[in-house]
Amino acid sequence: MVAFAGSPRSPRPLLVTASEERLESVLRLCAAAGVEPHVCTDVGAARQLWPRAGLVVLGDELLDAVAAAALERRSDVVVVADESPDPKVWGAALAVGADRVLALPRDDDTLCDALADGAEGEGPDAPVLAVVGGCGGAGASSLAAALALTAGRRRAAVGGGDPRVLLIDADPWGGGLDVLLGVESVPGLRWSDLASTHGRVSGAALSRSLPRVEGLAVLAWDRGAAVPAPAETVRAVLSAGRRGHDLVVADLPRHLDAAAEEILARAASVLLVVPDDVHAVGAACGVAEGLAGWAGGAGLVVRRRRRGLPPDLIAETLALPLVATVDDDVRFRRSVEEGLGPLARRTAVGRTAREVLDALGLELR
Repeated sequence: MVAFAGSPRSPRPLLVTASEERLESVLRLCAAAGVEPHVCTDVGAARQLWPRAGLVVLGDELLDAVAAAALERRSDVVVVADESPDPKVWGAALAVGADRVLALPRDDDTLCDALADGAEGEGPDAPVLAVVGGCGGAGASSLAAALALTAGRRRAAVGGGDPRVLLIDADPWGGGLDVLLGVESVPGLRWSDLASTHGRVSGAALSRSLPRVEGLAVLAWDRGAAVPAPAETVRAVLSAGRRGHDLVVADLPRHLDAAAEEILARAASVLLVVPDDVHAVGAACGVAEGLAGWAGGAGLVVRRRRRGLPPDLIAETLALPLVATVDDDVRFRRSVEEGLGPLARRTAVGRTAREVLDALGLELR
């Protein structure tokens, strides 16, 4: 059974400064990091929030006041000062237990990262579940979408609120997960909007900017000729997605490119979807061999049709453990063709998604 660990929101950062210039600078960085701080202009007003805030940003002009107020020592206190702070600032910061002194604007990027980290909380990154088809038309995209939707519905059913599940279309030559889900016209970021992204990306900001269906965040491609995303872009986006969600499901191309390898390197589990005919199994052999070098947790899902090869025989041929089977489903295909997406819950694909999540036992943070 997939268990959803609690995901309490991290406390808002606390900004304590009596300087209007310092206030303006830090608020600008908070906006860039996608966080809204508590603001106090004197130490007395900050006393109650001081021990509970995830991060405290303290103006150096109030260091003496903090020391005089004898506020309890705590971690995650950052002192902000002018670009060339007085040497005395370092000693005073150490005296109140500050972790570091940042000089603005020189250290703007460092403070912005600290604010974003604090807002997104601590703890392990979300697990990544990758799905890849053994041949064209295997149904990997349908299963990936069903897995993401099912995980989100389960979270909502246990009172988890926002599904906090991200579905990534990592196959630029596929039919488009947004089309499959019926959200191709919904505004939001696509891969082309993130092409120049590198370095740290806010997980919360990414999630808010993506198209959604039933609360599920979807990162897909634009229509037309797709250019594979650079590996560094995928790395930055995947890292943000894992910080900002409880589960990331990725639909990978059969021909593994550098972007797909970035995902495989971080995947907790990988599912190879293979129809039960000789030609499909033959095509899947090469894909399975490629996965072996990356994923220690690879498993097999067999798409069954009438008079097909036995699933156990396919698993033996591909040297992969059989996780589940999925029957061909007319209702599912009709739902997708009508632009409704795979939203019907009582479908063969939906049942398989539930079986897969139970079998993998992913612990969603």
